Amino acid sequence: FDTVSNSRSVASVSGSSDIGGLVGSNNGTVRSSGSTGSVFGESEVGGVVGSNHGSIRSADFRGSVTGRWYVAGVAGRNYGSVRDSCSTGTVIGDYYVSGLTGANYGSINDSYSTGIVTGNYYVSGLTGSNSGTVSDSYSTASASGTSAVGGVAGINARKGALSNSYATGNMTGTSYVGGLVGVNFGAVSKSYSSGNVTGDYYVGGLIGVNWGGAVTDSFWDVETSGQTASAGGAGKITAEMQNIGNFLQAGWNICAVIPSKTNRAYAWNIIHEQTYPFLSWQSPV
Repeated sequence: FDTVSNSRSVASVSGSSDIGGLVGSNNGTVRSSGSTGSVFGESEVGGVVGSNHGSIRSADFRGSVTGRWYVAGVAGRNYGSVRDSCSTGTVIGDYYVSGLTGANYGSINDSYSTGIVTGNYYVSGLTGSNSGTVSDSYSTASASGTSAVGGVAGINARKGALSNSYATGNMTGTSYVGGLVGVNFGAVSKSYSSGNVTGDYYVGGLIGVNWGGAVTDSFWDVETSGQTASAGGAGKITAEMQNIGNFLQAGWNICAVIPSKTNRAYAWNIIHEQTYPFLSWQSPV
């Protein structure tokens, strides 16, 4: 097929691999579509698409997904692009488990996840593993797992680039746990986290462990996270995290706005001394 648009599934779907609430394997375009059903599978299991090699735009998932490998709310594995999409469902799996994509080899932009994510290894609110690009996206999902647990990425690989993104969900694990990234080999820039972070080994407010990666102009809240240390980034108290000056000094593309207003000319907006930075495409605070 070429395009699936303006479509919705409420059915329960089950199978082995390439299992999606709407499409098993996508080589075309899925647009303005979604699923509210329950999806069960073994590998490449997604609330909307099992395995994405094409384009997903304006997709949403509001059901539950259960699987073992590459399990996520929107796409189990993403080799293409995911944009303007969201997951507010529940995701349960073992490896590469997340709210939006289990593993990302392509691009994720202007997307978000909420809800609850539970797994074992490479677990995250947004993408379990990132070997592509993640930008202008966020997660408020709470995630729990055994190892490599992070708010935006469980593991950010050497080719992975994460920018202009944030996480506010609580992260819980045993080892390699970070508010934004559990294990970082790649590039992280102009991002932040504020959720509570708990674990036993290699735990950080922003980054659990950093193995040769670059973390620049990024922050975490030392008060809300319960963590005073991180393998990358700068820790700030809540008042500093809500002060536009902190981000202007770091070169963020940010401006102050009044409540209920946004300014799309900037990547980030903030209500000075009242909110954390938020993405300008989000609904007004």
